[in-house]
Amino acid sequence: MVKSKAPVWFWIIAILALLWNMMGVGAFIAEVMSTPESMAELYTADQLAFIKTYPSWTKIFYGIATLGGFVACVGLLMRKRWALGMFVISFLGVIVQQVHAILFTDAIDVFGPGQALYFPIAIIVISIFMIWFTKTCIGNRLVA
Repeated sequence: MVKSKAPVWFWIIAILALLWNMMGVGAFIAEVMSTPESMAELYTADQLAFIKTYPSWTKIFYGIATLGGFVACVGLLMRKRWALGMFVISFLGVIVQQVHAILFTDAIDVFGPGQALYFPIAIIVISIFMIWFTKTCIGNRLVA
């Protein structure tokens, strides 16, 4: 399959998506590598107590979401079809992690709706957009 020349908007979206996912990977690494002292500087006592109750499997899905999204963006910039599969894997990680946080915890009470509801919804919407965008690019032969 012959790839068409990618327009400027493709590169802008792909680079913005890469930067977004790099921030996600950075946040994931910071959370995994954090010490109790550094956590105490960022969160209130109630928030720290809440974080300690989170099941460890949620970090696995957090990692899948962020690292999968980063790899997908690299694939998109390389204009590779496999980027779509990586965005889907990333999306599954996002859904498991965020649905758990929104529906099965009291995160909204502890962190407020901005951090515990609106931001997770934005992450879900961006994930869905990246799947749609990549599918569209495959259909338009921008990605092969």
